[in-house]
Amino acid sequence: MNDTRHEPVIPPPVDASGSHRGSFVRGLAGGALLGAAAGLLAAPWIHEALRTARRRLTVATAGAREAVVDDLRKKGRDVYGKALNVVVRSAEDVRERATQAQGELNQHATAGAPTRTSS
Repeated sequence: MNDTRHEPVIPPPVDASGSHRGSFVRGLAGGALLGAAAGLLAAPWIHEALRTARRRLTVATAGAREAVVDDLRKKGRDVYGKALNVVVRSAEDVRERATQAQGELNQHATAGAPTRTSS
């Protein structure tokens, strides 16, 4: 049989003066300073590249934007025309029904009215 024994892992001794911590902080601060300096040096080129990309995107989307606006205008006019037709047809239907109702009222009024006889 295999006898597997695990020996305990002992962490390396830490110096009581905290020199490991000081090295880390110095490295972190130095890296931050180098990163900031690189960012400042590259900023003009990055800004110009972003400006150029924005111009290209604006030109490329201008045609698509106009097409979308024209399409929406056309659809709006179509919907307006359909709604106007419905309103006109409804108004004609109401006028026709009112005329019929008026005729029926006149007919009932003359049928139920007593006739005058001359004396």
